[in-house]
Parts: sequence; structure tokens; C-alpha cells
Amino acid sequence: MINQAPEIISQSKIEETDYNALKITLLGVIGVAASIFTVYEFDQFLLTFQYAFLWFALSGMLAFLVINILLAFFVKHFTITFGIILVETFAPIVFFISKFSKPNIEILLIGFFLFFLFTILGVGRGVSRFRNSIKMRFFEIAKTITPKLVTGVLILASVLFYGEYFLWGSINETMTRTIFNETLRSAEPITHLWYSGVSADQTVNEFFGSLVTTQLKKTPQVTINGVQVNLRDGLKEVPPDVQKQIMNTLSDELRKKTEEKIGTLNPNAKVSDVLYQYIKDWIASLASPMKIGLGVALTVLLFFSVKSMMFLLYWLIHLVAFLVFKLLVVANFAVPGYETRTREFVLLP
Repeated sequence: MINQAPEIISQSKIEETDYNALKITLLGVIGVAASIFTVYEFDQFLLTFQYAFLWFALSGMLAFLVINILLAFFVKHFTITFGIILVETFAPIVFFISKFSKPNIEILLIGFFLFFLFTILGVGRGVSRFRNSIKMRFFEIAKTITPKLVTGVLILASVLFYGEYFLWGSINETMTRTIFNETLRSAEPITHLWYSGVSADQTVNEFFGSLVTTQLKKTPQVTINGVQVNLRDGLKEVPPDVQKQIMNTLSDELRKKTEEKIGTLNPNAKVSDVLYQYIKDWIASLASPMKIGLGVALTVLLFFSVKSMMFLLYWLIHLVAFLVFKLLVVANFAVPGYETRTREFVLLP
């Protein structure tokens, strides 16, 4: 009796199987449409760097995630789920047919395959958890699905980023400049811990002047024309025009030392412009293998950065999916059923 299969006593008037092909088809069509819409809008964002395309892509991604979470609950035959996900994940490739004649197209194909693989793994894990649960705990099941789905979407997005900017085209100038400026701006509070007066928005002359002023407060011992001078108290005793001349001399010497390492600087140019052009020229001077390595490193860094941020939004994805699920149940699109299980066991009294 110990090895006897569990007895299942059905208390529901309906059997747990797929009944309505039309509703399943509707779910599949919405999933495919969401996938196509998301990939198209994101690719347009990469090409134009217009934020409207990014917001549309994020909205489409949310719809795609919700639909695939619901597939784990609504579709009973995994063969049907497999077919829906196969079409969902490979349908957007139609937008990239023109790139099939370009080199390294296999990278794009691998991206779509991984998109499919992680999506099917995520939904499959949810289906397995659902079928082995006595009670339907929506959020617990959704938590097993979402990480894989998000990983698949972000892998494809990373491949598109790498392809559009490093394989088939060049980096969008507007995008790189915006990211560069935001990076400098976010780094300024940290820089101000050591050099309170400097800013990337200053001109080169203003920047070195602020740098000298801040440094004098820390280390008054300076070198002027090769002579060591202590300016802790002496600077206050000279006239303002002499103070200005001394500061300009110190600033010029610091700028000349910098120019010896990186080249001539335009005194009236913004520091942010100078830094951006320097980095741009440095990247352009790299050998092809180095550029490829830099592109891969940047793509991987972007992938993990976005994935860590998406982790904080899982609750929102689950909440939206749950609300849609409840709405569909209330609208009689889906009907819950129940069954109980009895199991024999043996013990030593």
C-alpha cells in the first residue's frame, strides 16, 4: 500500500484541461503583439534616443511579462505554451531581416534564442510550481517566473544595444553625450568632498583656478617658477591684483603640467566638452579588438546594472499581473476549479 499512487478525488464539475481555443489564441496574439511592439520601440529608441520610444518599450515589456505570467495559470497543455512562446520570442526578428547580410548576424540570432530559452524556462518553472501546489498562491508562483522572463528580455535588449552600436552602426552621439553629462553631474557631489569649488560646467581656466584655490586651503606650500613659496599668510597681505596674478600663475602652471600629459587645452572650452572629446578620441585610437572588448564590457555592465534595478520593480510586475488575473476571473474569462488529494502513509505507533 505504501507505493500506491495518490488517490485524487475531484470536487470540481470541470476537468483541469484546455477548453477554449479562442481565449488561448487571444492570449497568444496579445503576447506576440506585446513582444513585437517592445522590440520595435526599443530598437527605435537606440537609433533615435527619443525617450518616448523607451517609455513605449517599457510599457510593452510590462504587457509581455504579465501575459507570460498568466500563461502559467491559464494554459494547461505545455505544448500549447511552448508554441505561443516560440512565436512570441522569434516574431520580432522580422524587423532585422535587412541585417542578415551584415557580419556577425549570428550574435543577433543567439540573442533571440536566449530570449526564447529564458522565457520558456521561466513559464515552465511557474507551471511546475502551480501544478505541484495544493493552493494557488499567485505571488509565490509569479516570483518563480519573473526573474527568468526579465533576464530573457534584458539579454535581447543587450544584444540589440551591442549590435546597433558596435556591430552594424555607431554609438548615438546624443545618447553618449547625455549619459556622459549625467555621469559627470552625479559624480560632482563626490568630487566636492575633496575639491569643493570645481565643476564640469566651468571653463578650463575657471576649473584650474578653482582647483588651485581649493588646494591652497589644504597645502599652502606651492612652487612658482621653480621656487618654493608658503602662501598661508603671505597671500592675504598682498594687493588683490597681485593675488589674482599669483593665482593665475599657479593655474597656468597646473594647466601646462596637465597639457604635457593629455595635449593642448582650450582655456575657454568647457571641462565637460574637453573630457568628452578626449575620451572619444581615445576610443577612436583603440585597435579593433580593444574596441570590441570595450563594447562587450559596456554591454555586460549595462545588462547587470539594469537587471539590478529591475529587481526592485518585480513587486510592480506581480501586482499588475495579479490585478489583471483577478479582473479576468471577475469577467468570467477564467473560472477557478478545485480538487482535493488524499494520501496513504505509514508510521510506527
